[in-house]
Amino acid sequence: MRMISFAYAVLIALLCTTAAGAESQTPVGTWLHANRRIQVEIYPCGNVLCGRIVWFKWPNDAQGVPLVDLKNRNPALRSRPLLGLTVLRGLRRAGQNTWTDGRIYNPDDGVDYQAEMSMRDDNTLRLRAYVLLRTLGKTLIWTRVG
Repeated sequence: MRMISFAYAVLIALLCTTAAGAESQTPVGTWLHANRRIQVEIYPCGNVLCGRIVWFKWPNDAQGVPLVDLKNRNPALRSRPLLGLTVLRGLRRAGQNTWTDGRIYNPDDGVDYQAEMSMRDDNTLRLRAYVLLRTLGKTLIWTRVG
């Protein structure tokens, strides 16, 4: 009888471990952008996710001055530093390992795009950026840092 009780205890422990491993992955953390020039930290902001630039491969321009948001469509924002800039905002969970209804700002062209993202595994993030039609957008693969 003890052997059967032990077997049930082991089975239950294995099932609990499998269930814990099947939990949704989290994108919270630091990610290397597909261009390999920047890292973005994704963090909770209220009940959604946001992201800010936390690292540049080349943080300064040719004159040694820290990079600023030169291509922003709003002239008043063109002098703001890019380091620390929130570029990802408003992503809400839409299902297991998927987030939608967000926005991503691209300082390379000064455009704010609609965004959604999903995770294949703990180290791979697929971020889709688009204007109006999702099908005409672009998917970027980010990799977790550290």
